[in-house]
Amino acid sequence: MMNALLHARLAEHYLAPPQTVAVDLIVSDCTDDSRRFVLGPMIDSTPIAARNPYCATARITLNRTLLSAMLDDPTGFDPRSAAAMALGGVRIEGSARLAAYWLQLLKRPSAAGRAALERARRAPASLDDVPTLRASDGDAHDLYAVLADTLDACVPLLLRDMIDWPEVAWTLDDWRAHEGATVLRADPSSGGAQSVADFIDGFAAHHASDAGAATYTEGCLLPPAWEARFSLPMLPARLFGAGQLWFGRASAAALVTRLHCDLANSFLAQIHGRKRVRLYSPRQENAVYALDAFNTYRPCRVDAAVPDLTRFPRFADAQSVDVVLEPGDLLVIPTGWFHCVWALDHVLSISRFADDATTAALLREAAPSRTNLSNTATTSRTG
Repeated sequence: MMNALLHARLAEHYLAPPQTVAVDLIVSDCTDDSRRFVLGPMIDSTPIAARNPYCATARITLNRTLLSAMLDDPTGFDPRSAAAMALGGVRIEGSARLAAYWLQLLKRPSAAGRAALERARRAPASLDDVPTLRASDGDAHDLYAVLADTLDACVPLLLRDMIDWPEVAWTLDDWRAHEGATVLRADPSSGGAQSVADFIDGFAAHHASDAGAATYTEGCLLPPAWEARFSLPMLPARLFGAGQLWFGRASAAALVTRLHCDLANSFLAQIHGRKRVRLYSPRQENAVYALDAFNTYRPCRVDAAVPDLTRFPRFADAQSVDVVLEPGDLLVIPTGWFHCVWALDHVLSISRFADDATTAALLREAAPSRTNLSNTATTSRTG
């Protein structure tokens, strides 16, 4: 029964890769459910032990309880989440990109998620520049008003020098000295703990050809001790869910975050190093080849850094706008805006998300009181 449901879910929105590849699914506590999936013109599977002309280039290992939970909750599951970790987590060996595509095929949007993307189509078709303000341009009341207007219009906003955390001035040596022992995540391949010091060591140890998940945290959950410490200025902490951490080595050529959109408003705080972010309007979903299998974020098939225009000819007409984030900057990306990221330096960023309804309600609630807004901007850092 589980294998039939799994195959049906994978096949519904399957799009063949340029070459036939194979993925091994290892169900650690139920060998009968372990399968080799061949991704060719169609998706097919056989028992792991069966003779198969294709060697797996990716291996996904998890237990049966977590696999069942993923199939039961296609609109909400996230292998990086605390809930998934509590059920044993997912280990990925080999091609992280191929494994991510296989897992993505199991996801489905909720009705609320589809409605959020439909609302996002009010955005302009393209922008020449991202609206930009400096923290010194106005008080918190002014910033709330601008933020409310830009989110209402579904337009990104870059707030320069908004983040005044002491850590913005830290070097990597400072991070090692103060936070080197802090565990950030379990290694996707080995399952072993990875600390701040491990990542910093990896920046020097890995050759450019090895750049990837091993030296980028891929939006892992923020360590619990960092949650209150890195609460965003200007907006109340109750607006957001758990923070995500993006920490990794420089990659000015290859993307560190592939093209996708989120189904909530994203607030990206840049703490260390510089990032280049490229943005595409929600109205360009066809030009960027957005997948139909998604839940909390919607990835695209095309690699925006080196697009294959033979396979993805519409991408040649996609219109984008770039911004470079410096330490201390906060980039607000409204729901539905597609974006991808290059790391111009070794980088550390924190992102938080807020759905449209919650954001709008809190902005309306806060807007009438200039004093309260100023207090919020001053005190939220220590919350």
